[in-house]
Amino acid sequence: MACHEYGDPGLRRLRSPAEDAEALGRVLRDGAIGGYDVRTLVNQPAHVVNQALDDFFADRSPDDLLLVHFSCHGVKDEDGRLHFATPDTRLGRLDSTSVSADLVNRLMGRSRSRRIVLFLDCCYAGAFARGMVPRGGTALPLREQLAGRGRAVITASSAMEYAFEGGDEPSETSPSPGPSVFTGALVAGLESGEADRDQDGWVTLDELYDHLYESVRAVTRHQTPGKWAFGVQGGLRLARRGRPVATPAPLPPELADAIGHPLAGIRAAAAQELGRLLAGRHAGRALAARLALQGLAEDDSRTVSAAAAALLAAHGGQEEQLTAPADPA
Repeated sequence: MACHEYGDPGLRRLRSPAEDAEALGRVLRDGAIGGYDVRTLVNQPAHVVNQALDDFFADRSPDDLLLVHFSCHGVKDEDGRLHFATPDTRLGRLDSTSVSADLVNRLMGRSRSRRIVLFLDCCYAGAFARGMVPRGGTALPLREQLAGRGRAVITASSAMEYAFEGGDEPSETSPSPGPSVFTGALVAGLESGEADRDQDGWVTLDELYDHLYESVRAVTRHQTPGKWAFGVQGGLRLARRGRPVATPAPLPPELADAIGHPLAGIRAAAAQELGRLLAGRHAGRALAARLALQGLAEDDSRTVSAAAAALLAAHGGQEEQLTAPADPA
């Protein structure tokens, strides 16, 4: 859900939401990365967004992975309840003219899915700083409003900070402002594969948050992404690595020692363990194993070199590039 046009004079027009929606939707649809079924709502009135959310969360299975992304102004009412602003939002009539966090929370709670991730690219304290438009409101008890089992919430900023738009004002040479700081980092992390921190070929919830935190803080120290997870079991995979792993992951120290051991028998045993890693599901370790086997293929011992060469041949030769394996589910 993205909104940059507002009828209420108290809500300043934003530049990035439409770009946020287009860029994130493109990456999530990409079969090599997300393969998600994406629906985008841009500048739609509150009742349309509310109904779309209701339909989205209904009739789901427990194993369905659901992602929701808001890029808009965030405002709160007199009781401190968060609302997401739409073009028809009236600041004096938030209950009837906005998308309330209470509604989103109730819909998530009713859904049978136990894997729901909510991204909020809006802020809770308004300010303007150097060409970046803040996204409205003041502090709110997000944890209390969006708690529940099997859900995760990642916010663009803390409760007392701004969520900034990216780039400068559009011009003749640069007609598009580009995504916001937060969503721009989200898209870049998925598209480049940089969010795959352990290089196993998958981007998990925790990895994505770590990437967002570092990327956003590198742009502005006045914005700190937050994360809350409620009942999320294990490392929740959100996407595949979009590009081949280019940096090998470290091998276990014992295996690294065995590769350089003076006894050929131990090096030959190391080759067999490298073959197991090469066939495994961790892309970074598989790349490291391939590189190590390439070295052992030149070993002085014919037994070691023959074993290494055979393992490389069994797994696509010496130059195969590695991307995320297919999801076993």
